[in-house]
Parts: sequence; C-alpha cells; structure tokens
Amino acid sequence: MTDWKTPVQDAETVRRRAYVLAALVSAAAHVGILVMKVPRGEWQDLPSFLTGLAVSLLILWALLWRRLPVTRLNLPVAGAVTLATVAEFVPLVSAPAVGTQAYLTFTATVALWFGLLPIRLAAGLSGVAYALFAALVLTRTAPDVTLLTYLACVTIVVGMVASFGQRVVTHQQQAAAFEQESLTDPLTQLPNRRALLAQLRTLWPDAGPRRAEFALVMLDLDRFKSVNDHLGHTTGDQVLRGTGPALRALIGAGLPAGTLLARWGGEEFMLLLPGVDAQEAYGVTERLSGAVLPLQAHLPALTFSGGAALSHEVASLDDLLALVDLRLHAAKAAGRAQVRWDARAGVPLR
Repeated sequence: MTDWKTPVQDAETVRRRAYVLAALVSAAAHVGILVMKVPRGEWQDLPSFLTGLAVSLLILWALLWRRLPVTRLNLPVAGAVTLATVAEFVPLVSAPAVGTQAYLTFTATVALWFGLLPIRLAAGLSGVAYALFAALVLTRTAPDVTLLTYLACVTIVVGMVASFGQRVVTHQQQAAAFEQESLTDPLTQLPNRRALLAQLRTLWPDAGPRRAEFALVMLDLDRFKSVNDHLGHTTGDQVLRGTGPALRALIGAGLPAGTLLARWGGEEFMLLLPGVDAQEAYGVTERLSGAVLPLQAHLPALTFSGGAALSHEVASLDDLLALVDLRLHAAKAAGRAQVRWDARAGVPLR
C-alpha cells in the first residue's frame, strides 16, 4: 500500500534532495579542478581536493544507499569539510602570499558551519578560524588588510543571515510537526478523519466537476465492544494499533499512488482508492470480504464488515459518505464479515 507522507517526511525528502544535488555538484567541481591541476603538475592542493571529492562521494553513498537521516549527516559533513579546509591551508604557512582562493574557501567553510551546526558552535569556530586566518595573512609580505577587513564583514553577515535562516527553519519544522499531529491519529498513527477529508476534497472539490474517479471503503471491526468489555481497553487499544498493518497485509501491494488508509473514528477505518475502476475496486474488497485480521497471536481473532462505493454513483461527497455508511450497516445486518456494494438485504457482494 502507498505510504502516507506527513509534512515532516515531505520536509525530510526536500532536504535529502538538496543534499544529493549539493553533493553531486561538489563532486563534479572537484573532478573538474583535479582534471585541470594534475596535467599542469600543481600538486600542492591535491590532498585537499581529493579529500573534498571523497567527502562528496561519501555523502552520496550515505544518502542514496544507506538512506541515513539528513540530520545525522550534519556533524560528519561539517567535520570532513573542516579537515579538507585545514589540509588546503597548511601549505599556505610557508607560501609567500595568501591567494584569493583561500579567501573563498574560508568564506564557504564558514557558511557551511552556520548552515549545519548550532549557531553558538558555528560562531565560536568562525571566530577562532578568522583569528588564525588573519594571523596567516598578516605574517605574509605586504598583507592585504583591506581584503581581510572585508572578510571579517562577510563572516559577520553570513553569521547573521544563517542565524535568521535557522530560526525560520526551526519555526517551519515546528509548524510541520504540529500539522502532522493534527492529521495523525495518536493511537494508530494512521491518517485521521481530517486528513482523509482533506484528500477527498482534493479529489472532489466543492466547486466544479469531479477531477478524478475513486473508490471509498468504510470498514468496521465486528464485535469490538466485546473486546473492551471482556478483555479490557488495553487489549482493545492493541487491536486498534494492529488493525492498520493487518489491513495492509490483507490488501496487498500494487495499489495506486495516493491510496490512503485512515482511522475514521472508534473502530471504523476508511480506505481511499484513487483512480481505480470498478473491477480494480471489487478486487480489493474481495480480498477483504470474509477475512480475519492477521493480528498478533495474543490478540483475539476479529473480522470486519465494510461498505464500498465508487465516486460516480452519487452526486456529492456527503452522499458518498452516507452511501458507504449505509452499505456498512447492510453488511452488519447480513451477518458481518463481508464488504457490501449494495444496501439491499440478501444481495451478494457484487
């Protein structure tokens, strides 16, 4: 079944893509520099550029193959880039002058610190690094004090901009987390009623024609009240938490993008199947009809009843919700453990 992406997961995906793009650009840039320097015999910067290339490739490996969370890469990346910068600056100790490239490298490293590390740590590192870099410049013959002053100003501006940017990102993360909580059922961790209704309104807006065909299935656990009454609410909660994975196992894979399983309320769940025709929708409900939920062994064996409908059967979204509820009650009245496409008594599944 298609996984439901929360706002936080969406933000993580965006950051991961940004990291992958940055690592690809960095690797290409290092390869280009090495291609130019090696034929000319410019070996003094070779260790730093090789280190930078290795770091870029390592980040790509961690992001694409290990699938590490982006936040876990911040400190290692900052550390590796710092070591590469130090390796580039060490030969400058005995060099007659500090070139423009060193100023650019320093600025890029400071920007990276402020982008990846906590503000206080980045500010401390930048202050120490600037003092060392200034000492390196001022001990050369005819140092460029003006350029060094500009570098100090740039460092301060980068710190201020990064500080503001981190605050913005923090607020965005908090807003995304709040939105995720508002769209997630706290017990089952499934999308809740609000999330499902938002998706339904996307498929069927209040104004204008319907933009997509879809099927909607309302599912209700059979005799769930007896579980709470005889086994306790703790067991009942365990059943509800296990219902989502159990339904996914019954439904199987190969469902369309945007498929959504949500907790509607109590022991009721909703399955949204966007873009399916009648045959595909019937196939899904046939796998569900009469099935026993594959819950953990210590939990009671439960069946469920359901009512299903296609969006073209009704004239409005409210009518669709009413229709699946009516067919659910028909399934209950007909003996439970079935999914009905018709509300009339005695009518088979199809």
